[in-house]
Amino acid sequence: MEIIQLVSIPDNELNKVKELIIWAIKELGVPCDDIIIYITDNHNRVREALGLKEVTHEEWPIKYIDAEGQSIISVLPSELLRLKEDARIIALREVALVKVLNDPELVSMWIIPQGINDNVMYRVSLAMLRRTVDFVIAKSQLLIQYVINAFNRDELRNVLMTCEPTIDCAIMALALDVPLSIELAGNMGLGKSLWNDTVKGLDNDFVRRYGDFRDFTRNNFNVENAYNYLLMMFKKS
Repeated sequence: MEIIQLVSIPDNELNKVKELIIWAIKELGVPCDDIIIYITDNHNRVREALGLKEVTHEEWPIKYIDAEGQSIISVLPSELLRLKEDARIIALREVALVKVLNDPELVSMWIIPQGINDNVMYRVSLAMLRRTVDFVIAKSQLLIQYVINAFNRDELRNVLMTCEPTIDCAIMALALDVPLSIELAGNMGLGKSLWNDTVKGLDNDFVRRYGDFRDFTRNNFNVENAYNYLLMMFKKS
């Protein structure tokens, strides 16, 4: 693992960042030989150094960047360390991306089949990627609590309660459905308990259809399967 400083930071901050990322790498069993960590004050500064396209949207204080097969982790130390305990799940999710993008079995879960150019499938793929990342973390009994703590029950419940039964809403719910990743990781009881708590008292057409869709997706976890079933379940929307 190599560390490149694009900005200078105090040694104590650098050590905390190193400890955090090394912890996440070891816990997830990710090979670290080819990972380069950039210390910066702006992720686009790293992209500029790598000759990559800059982005305009807001990003987490730690960001995985895939540079033609090279695994880059860009870190904004002051912002990351300010998050305290929440920094751990962010670090875990970004480091998990290294595994998710390089393991053929994991890649097959969320990657769009070659030759398909469809905006809906692209968005399903992004949602499936999020579920795959949390699945990788939740497989570890030592790490699953971080996934549970990161689950925003109220946000998912609000989508399920207010949305119409549309494809857009189903994709939005899938992107937030942390309990689904926990179920996929083999902890069905816990995942189902979190899901049941989320939908408690909710009884509408969208919740019923999405519940059917998530059951199918859990049992056939693959972006193409999810996409096809999504179109079938919400074809009238």
